[in-house]
Amino acid sequence: MTKKVPTNIITGFLGVGKTTTILNLLKHKPADEKWAVLVNEFGEIGIDGAMMSEQGAFIKE
Repeated sequence: MTKKVPTNIITGFLGVGKTTTILNLLKHKPADEKWAVLVNEFGEIGIDGAMMSEQGAFIKE
């Protein structure tokens, strides 16, 4: 029997607040839950990952 994992997909154009939304969700995450955030980001510098790291998220590329 496979266990279903609740999943949210947050998408949108540049500047609509995706990173802000994710950071807010992480700030209010229940302590007893384990979450993973997958970021599909293109570019030489990972801006979203850097912002999340500054807010205390563990980032692995």
